[in-house]
Amino acid sequence: MRIVQRVRELSRPRSTRVRPQRILAAVCFALACALTVWVLTPSQSGSPVVVTDRDLPPGAELREQDLVVVDFPTRLVPDQAFTSVADAEGKRTSAGLSKGSPVTLSTILDQQALPDGSTDLIMPVRLVDDAAAGLLQPGQRVRLFSSLPEGGSEVVADEVTIARVIAEQDRIAVDSGQIVSVILSSEDAGRIAEFTGLPISFAILPR
Repeated sequence: MRIVQRVRELSRPRSTRVRPQRILAAVCFALACALTVWVLTPSQSGSPVVVTDRDLPPGAELREQDLVVVDFPTRLVPDQAFTSVADAEGKRTSAGLSKGSPVTLSTILDQQALPDGSTDLIMPVRLVDDAAAGLLQPGQRVRLFSSLPEGGSEVVADEVTIARVIAEQDRIAVDSGQIVSVILSSEDAGRIAEFTGLPISFAILPR
């Protein structure tokens, strides 16, 4: 009889009742998934920042159709970023900006560096030596040189004044080299344009 009873017990279908341990495991898994989604999902709140809506070359005038306002995570907002298209409109870029680049005071030409009535210009220049460029400050007078493909060097501009040194975090272009904006005559600007694409170095002139 005992053998028959045991066979009957084994032949019965297993209970469909869910064990408490399985319920707890399922709840923990769901909570873990929810936590992962919460961590990986960026916050929807942010701060308005003006960015370019297309690629812009150095010296380009910022127009309303070239700019758009997007929300940046507050901790990622660049220093001195423009928050209104109206404030950035009409200014000129100090370096090439790719689409989506934030517009900051460091990425526009410093028009305040020119006195009223001045006929000088402000022009962006890429210097080949990043380390040496760390010595530069606005107001310094420098002489610009260029290395020639056939060897040797040539004076590009005898004397220009540093108007702005573009901070490293504000450099948008992928090319290496420190970008500075310089105050110079229209004649020197034309000469520098002839050396576009060639490495340009500098020497600081005495005060």
